[in-house]
Amino acid sequence: MEVLSTALLVAGYPTSIVVLTRFVPVVRERRVRWFVAHQAAVAAIVAGWALKGKPGGAIVNGAWLAVATAWWVGAARAAERP
Repeated sequence: MEVLSTALLVAGYPTSIVVLTRFVPVVRERRVRWFVAHQAAVAAIVAGWALKGKPGGAIVNGAWLAVATAWWVGAARAAERP
């Protein structure tokens, strides 16, 4: 499990950070592929920390996963309003 958890973290963090540096334009411009890549990467990070038995890392990153989803959905609703 140690190898799997490390692999998830090694794969997840670089991808999520790359997208995170451009997160506002990703949301504004509705870059679906970027957003999906970010969410998958953060989910991998959460799983990696959970497999390592580190609940703090899983909770913090899981909270960001929820916040990012709410931000994406909120931006879509705001764009639909006249």
